[in-house]
Amino acid sequence: MVILFLVTSAINGDPQRLLETHQTIESIHRACPIASIWVLESSFEHQNVVFPRATVKHYNSRFIQGVKKTGRDVAYIKNAIELHTTIDILSTIPNRYSHIFKISGRYVLTDQFNLQAHVANKATFAQARQTGFPLDYVGTDGMLMTRLYSFDYNLIPQMLETLKHIKKFFHEQWDGGKVFDMEHGFYKFLPRDILNEVGTIGVRGRIGHLTSIVED
Repeated sequence: MVILFLVTSAINGDPQRLLETHQTIESIHRACPIASIWVLESSFEHQNVVFPRATVKHYNSRFIQGVKKTGRDVAYIKNAIELHTTIDILSTIPNRYSHIFKISGRYVLTDQFNLQAHVANKATFAQARQTGFPLDYVGTDGMLMTRLYSFDYNLIPQMLETLKHIKKFFHEQWDGGKVFDMEHGFYKFLPRDILNEVGTIGVRGRIGHLTSIVED
């Protein structure tokens, strides 16, 4: 298995977030010493950051500035940017990689991370959970958490198709005064024949823009 980790990051001049991303990278190196690591850095303003053992892909684009100017809720801004950067980067991954992992730069891999649980020809997520929103407000009744997930290289076309469905529904929901995010989206649109769910996926970290620490 030739592994690529995609680390989503938005430092935005925050020393805590910078430290967390360093810790993310170190935890990947401990668990998978030969994995390649790409940091998808999508701050509102260019961050002159360097991470040992990782390649930084800067997304200081007009799109990100436009999302910021909407003045919408932080959940909208975060998900709109992550959808944009994920769709963009998946189209550039070379075929020398056999398996791709995505992890948020707020999380670290724990001792519970099991590489063997991320099987070939599947997209692996932590076991689905219920959403806290009413069905008519969010459009689905479950979530597949995006703190850490993975997929086989050969599934990139299906992952891109899924993400495009998510993006379309995401904007329809928010434009209609409702909510929706990538975790709702994967639950709603990811084909079940490629889904592999695991009870413990092996991450610990901070939830979004909050201070609460969770472990999956």
